[in-house]
Amino acid sequence: MSRRRRILFIFLAVFAVIFGYRFIAIYEFRAGECHAPQPRVFASTYPGRLVVMVWNVQGHATLLRGEEHITQIADAIAKIKPDIVGINEAHRGTWQARFGDHIETLRRRTGMNGVFGESYDFLGGRFGNAILTRGTIVKADVHRLPGTGEPRSLLEAVVDVNGGRIEFYVTHLTAWEKFNRATRRVQLGCLANHVRASAHPFILAGDLNAAPDSPEITEFSANTVLQAPAHLPPTHRVMKKQLDYIYADRGWTVVSARVLDIGPSDHRPVVVELVHQ
Repeated sequence: MSRRRRILFIFLAVFAVIFGYRFIAIYEFRAGECHAPQPRVFASTYPGRLVVMVWNVQGHATLLRGEEHITQIADAIAKIKPDIVGINEAHRGTWQARFGDHIETLRRRTGMNGVFGESYDFLGGRFGNAILTRGTIVKADVHRLPGTGEPRSLLEAVVDVNGGRIEFYVTHLTAWEKFNRATRRVQLGCLANHVRASAHPFILAGDLNAAPDSPEITEFSANTVLQAPAHLPPTHRVMKKQLDYIYADRGWTVVSARVLDIGPSDHRPVVVELVHQ
């Protein structure tokens, strides 16, 4: 066997092992149902100003880079000083994280309060989304999103921050671009149903795994009660596309929006400043 064929064989073998692991141990095949609550009475409890960040931290990179990967993420967040942060790809006790706890590391090094929302568990470890905030987390719920493949979820928290009370939603939608477009459209519809039921000013943040000009994102942006900053730079370093978003209800005014070229993740964080007058 030639050297080129051996390299190709090794690459295919590694790919098969990784895909087989995910297919057998993680992927689920289930009906796509959305259990959103009925709309609640809305209370205008806006804080005057809010700095919001969202960051897919590429938590599985801890396997190769060690704890330094997540401590660098934490130190970057502490330097920016946001009021509230949505985190995607957080690990708690998984082998990919070397059995460490990303949320505890982030909470400790930033001095912020935190809550974790599980998308799936395996071998005693858990994977999902999280929220960090300088405010107080009043309550939190995790909602499973419809779709097959890797389980996805929506983390919802009521947070008292900067003199107001908000509902903050963090999610991470299904990947594989065009192949899972129909699933993402259903998941986005579920997100819309949840935010419409909010009882307080609301913000939705997360890795939606689709570019702004994709049909599902275009439809979602046009048909919901949400607004998002337009024309942001790419947030994914390799794909060179914007995949990460911060949406806010239309009672907010967007003062500024930035994509920061910091940290070790394959995603760049998005930071948005909101005010209510």
